[in-house]
Amino acid sequence: MDNNSTTFTFANLSNLDRTKIHIDTQPTPYAVQVRRAEMVRFQALVNGERVVDANVLIEDALGNDLYSLHTQGNGYTPWFALPSDFHLDFRGLGDGDNPDGFADDEYEDSCSDGIDNDGDLTIDTNDEDCDNLAGTRELSRYYYTGYKFGSGFARSDFTLTDTTLQDTINLANLAPSVSVTQLDGHSFRKVVNLTGSAHDGQLAGIYATDELAQWDQGGYVHEIQIKDPFTSEWGAAGLAVDTSGMAEGQVTKNNRPFSSWYYQIDMSNREEGDYVFEFRAFDGIDYSPIIYRTIKLNVQAPTISVTSPSSFSTHSEGTVTFEGTAFDHYGCPIQCSSDIQDIYFHIQGPDFDVTTSAWTGGISVGQDWSWTWDFSALPREIATYTFTVWASDTDFCQGFVDECEPVVLTLTIDNSNSYPFISVITPYDGQRLSVSTETVFEGVARDNDGSVSRVDFEIMDVANNYLLVLTDSITDFAPSGAWSLEWDSTNLMHDMQYLVRFRSYDGYDYSDWEEMLIVADNPPDAGNNQPTFDSTDWSSSISLYCEIDSQSQDRCTKAEIDLLEYFDDIDPGQELILSVYDDESHTSDDHFGVVINVGMDGMAIYNPVSMFFYDADMATWTLENVVFVATDTHGSKINSNPVTFTVVGLQFLITPPEETTISEDGRAIFTGIGLPGKTVIVTIAGNTVNNTVVGEDSTWSLGIPASRIDGTATPVFKYGGSEYSGASITISGSGGGGMGMGSIIIIVLVLIAIIGGLVYFFVEFEEEEDEQLDGTSEAKQDSDEEEDTYAWAKEAGIREEPEKETPHSASRLQKHDDHPGWLWDPDNEEWVPDPAHSDA
Repeated sequence: MDNNSTTFTFANLSNLDRTKIHIDTQPTPYAVQVRRAEMVRFQALVNGERVVDANVLIEDALGNDLYSLHTQGNGYTPWFALPSDFHLDFRGLGDGDNPDGFADDEYEDSCSDGIDNDGDLTIDTNDEDCDNLAGTRELSRYYYTGYKFGSGFARSDFTLTDTTLQDTINLANLAPSVSVTQLDGHSFRKVVNLTGSAHDGQLAGIYATDELAQWDQGGYVHEIQIKDPFTSEWGAAGLAVDTSGMAEGQVTKNNRPFSSWYYQIDMSNREEGDYVFEFRAFDGIDYSPIIYRTIKLNVQAPTISVTSPSSFSTHSEGTVTFEGTAFDHYGCPIQCSSDIQDIYFHIQGPDFDVTTSAWTGGISVGQDWSWTWDFSALPREIATYTFTVWASDTDFCQGFVDECEPVVLTLTIDNSNSYPFISVITPYDGQRLSVSTETVFEGVARDNDGSVSRVDFEIMDVANNYLLVLTDSITDFAPSGAWSLEWDSTNLMHDMQYLVRFRSYDGYDYSDWEEMLIVADNPPDAGNNQPTFDSTDWSSSISLYCEIDSQSQDRCTKAEIDLLEYFDDIDPGQELILSVYDDESHTSDDHFGVVINVGMDGMAIYNPVSMFFYDADMATWTLENVVFVATDTHGSKINSNPVTFTVVGLQFLITPPEETTISEDGRAIFTGIGLPGKTVIVTIAGNTVNNTVVGEDSTWSLGIPASRIDGTATPVFKYGGSEYSGASITISGSGGGGMGMGSIIIIVLVLIAIIGGLVYFFVEFEEEEDEQLDGTSEAKQDSDEEEDTYAWAKEAGIREEPEKETPHSASRLQKHDDHPGWLWDPDNEEWVPDPAHSDA
C-alpha cells in the first residue's frame, strides 16, 4: 500500500455510507481509500477487579502501533475507531461499472486494497479468505497489549467485523516470592528473630536499567505476613519489617521493597521446644506460596553437676578424669538434654589459663559425660589448679559461662616426677655365682610417668671394706623395659662375698638401690665344673601342720626333700656334700642348720617340734628362705633356690552337714580339720560306722549312711585318743533297719484297741445274764457275793504264748564303696573286715 495514499475513515455515523462518498480518479491504484471503521473500547481487569490507568497498546496485523491508551476510573479505555474494511474504486472488477467514482461495487473491498489485513502474509485475492462465491473476504486483525506495573500484563489479538466491539483485557499477575534465611531446626535464644527477602514476579538478579527490573518483576511486594505458632488465622498474622530502605512501589535495578526483612517475637515465657512459623508475601494482587520453618527455642541455660573428682582432691597419675551429668530442658519430657552441645573447662593455675572443650563425640542424650585431662606435660611440680566447668547448648554458654551456673573445683595437681623402679632377675640374693667370661645379669627397669634412660650397677668386695670392684651403666632397653648385662667375672675371688647393686635413672630422679649379696665360685682347679641345681619341680613354699593343744612328739607333720633330685655334678667320681646354707650377714638363719637334718642319703628333714627348744611359740617355727648348698670335693659350690617352711597351727574341728535331716537312703557328710595322716573314726551308740585319714591339706570328710541311724542319733568322733560329739542327725519318713520309737508307739496303740474291744464284749454279756436272773434267789445270792473283776479273763482262758523263734537268715554282708576294706552286717548292724580286701 502506498504510504502517500489519501484515506477517508468513517465510523458510527448516521446517514453516511459508501454510496455517499465520492472518490476522484487518480493515476495510481491506491491513491485514495475509503475505510469503514468500528468503535472499539477495552476494560482492564485483574482477578475480576477493574484496573485504573492501565496502558493498552493497539497494533495492526503487521505489528504497527495504532493507539496507546490508558484506562479510566471505570477500568475502560476511551472509545476509538479501527477500520473493519477497506474500499477502492477500481476499473474492471467483475461486471461492475468501474471506476464510477464510488467504492460501492461488490468487489471493491478488503480483497482489493493491497493490504494484508489479517497478517497471514498473503494479500487480496491471494488470500484464501477472499472467496466471492462464498461471500467471504479478508477480515481486519488487531493486537492489544495491556499492562500496568503492579497489576499485570496481557497480550492477545482480535478480529474486527462490521460491528462495534467492547471487550475485556484480563491482566495476568505474577505472584510474589518470599524466602527465609533460617533453615529448619535453627535455634533461637528467648527471642526469635527471623530474616529473609522477597520479590514480585521474576528476579533476574542483575539489570541494566530500572525499566528492565520493573518489567521483569511486574510489581513489588506490599507486605510479608508471618503466622506464628500461637495464631490460627492469617487475618491476625504479624507483619515483617522492611529493611530494604526503598520507598513503597519503588523498584530499581539494584533494589526493591522487602529485598531484606525481619520478624521478631519474644518467646522467653514459652517452654523450650520446636515451633512452626508460616510465611507468605503479598503484592497487592496475589499471595506467594506459603513456606514453613520449624525453629528450636531455648529459654533456659543448661545445668551441670560434677560427680568426680571431689574438690580439694590430689591427683598424681598424669591424668585426672572428670565425670558428671548435664541437663537441658529442650526435648523434655521424652528426650531431655538432647540439645547439650559441649562441656567446657576453664583451667587456671600457675602460668596456665586455658578454656578447653571437652567434647569428644561421646556425650549422649543420656546426659552423662566424662573427660580426661592429661597434665603430664606440665612442669614437674605440685600446684593448685581451679577448674570452672559448665555445659552449653545451641544458644547458651558457647565458649564462656554466660548465664550458666558453673561448678568450680579446686584440685591439687601433683606432677612431680615419679621415681623409676628396677627389679633384678639375676643374680638373686645369696646366689653362688660361677665365674665366667660371659656372666649375664638381667632385669627390668620402668618408669610410670616416663622412661628409664639408664641403669647403673656396682660390684663391691665385702671383705675389703666394700671396695669398688666394677661400675658401669646400661642404656639399651627392650620396649618392655628389660635390660641385660654381660661381663667378665673371672677376677672375683673364690668363696668371697660381693655386694651387687643396681639402680635406674629417668632423667629426673634415681630409684632406690636394689642390692643382693653373691658368693663367687672360682676354685683354683680350673678344670673343675661347678655343681648344678635343677629348679624344676622345686617348691618355694612347703606347708606343715602342728596341733596346738598337743604335747606329743608326733604333733607336727614333717617336711622331707630329697636334695639329690635337684643337685648334681657333671664331673665323674665326685660326691656332693649337702648342707644348709648359713648367710654370715644375717643371724636369723643361724639355727636353720640345727633344726633341719640333712642326711648322707641327701634327705633334708624338718620337724617343727625341733624348734620347741628355741621357742615354745609355734608362730616362730616357720623357717623363711631356707637355702641348701652343695659342695664338691674341690670346694666349688652351688646354692638352691630358697624355700620357706610354713608352720600352721590347728585344732581338731568338726563341721556338721548343712542339712541334719536326711532321707532314708541318704548320707550325712561331716567335714573338718585335723593333723594330716591321723585317723578319724565315727561311731553311733558305741558302734563304729566309718573312718578316714586326714588329707595332706589337713581336711577330712566322713559319710554316715541313713541305714546306721534309728530315728535320731548323735555321732561320736574318735581322734587322737579323744572323743568328740557331732551334731544330731535325724531320718525323715519311716524308720530304717530297727524298731524305732514311732513303731513302738503304733504297736502300743494297737494293743490298747484290742484290749478295749475284749472288755466291751464281756461286759455286755454279763449285763444280759443279770437281767435274766433279776428277782430270783440265785440272783440275790450272787449279788451278796463279792464280784471278781478278773473272772472274765479266767473264764475266757486267755494265756500268754511265748513268741516263736525265727531262725536267723543267712548272712547278708553288704559292700560300700565309701568304706573300702569293710562290709556291713545288717543282721548284727555292725561293720566287719572284708577278707577279700588286699589291705585287710
